[in-house]
Amino acid sequence: KTADIGIGMGITGTEVSKGASDMVLADDNFSTIVVAVEEGRKVFSNIQKAIQYLLAANLGEVLTLFIATILGWSILAPVHILWINLVTDTFPAIALGLENDEKDVMKRKPRGRNSNFFSNGVLGSVIYQGILEGGITLFVYWWAVTYPVHANDVAMHLDAKTMAFATLGLIQLFHAFNVKSIHQSIFTVGIFKNKTFNYAIVLSFVLLAATIVVPGLNDVFGVAHLDSHQWGVVVAAAFSIIPIVECVKFVL
Repeated sequence: KTADIGIGMGITGTEVSKGASDMVLADDNFSTIVVAVEEGRKVFSNIQKAIQYLLAANLGEVLTLFIATILGWSILAPVHILWINLVTDTFPAIALGLENDEKDVMKRKPRGRNSNFFSNGVLGSVIYQGILEGGITLFVYWWAVTYPVHANDVAMHLDAKTMAFATLGLIQLFHAFNVKSIHQSIFTVGIFKNKTFNYAIVLSFVLLAATIVVPGLNDVFGVAHLDSHQWGVVVAAAFSIIPIVECVKFVL
């Protein structure tokens, strides 16, 4: 009655004990409890990772559009947001749910009865990482307008919109690596261990880049071809979220 979880034996236990138990050991082996706890912790952690990734990405999109609207910037079209949500949100988020358990998963203290998916610093991470994503995207748009490649206003704003679109998509893909562990460095958990995750990132990048580099598709999405210098700015800005989050993890 006083135990957090009542465990009964599935083979030798009586029907009364099974009915009163929260968990029934089908093989009557106590080591199964450890395996079950480890699996439960892994599943819970992976759900947290997916939630953190999706909410941070969507918060970044909301902040980008909200602040851009206040400033009077025409930064992203609806089709851009839809494509980013389809490509960068779907595949990496599913792949994060297939992450292997972290090395210290069984050394952590129990979560407690009142814990939820936002516990253990997840909510704070969602907020500051979403602000980072939105801020970096807005910075790239500002940079493209302030230091334009083309003197023509129409071409300049088209380049700026394209760079903002590419940055917002890429920054989410780079950030997916950060979320492979909520607190540990990505170099500790292993960057490329999850093959499904690697394939998901590559597929998402190809689908995102195709809208810009494939002739015809860029007209459909209302974006322009970017030169090597512009791509360099986009990739550098998007990649910056990895060292920033790594520094925050180190400090915490």
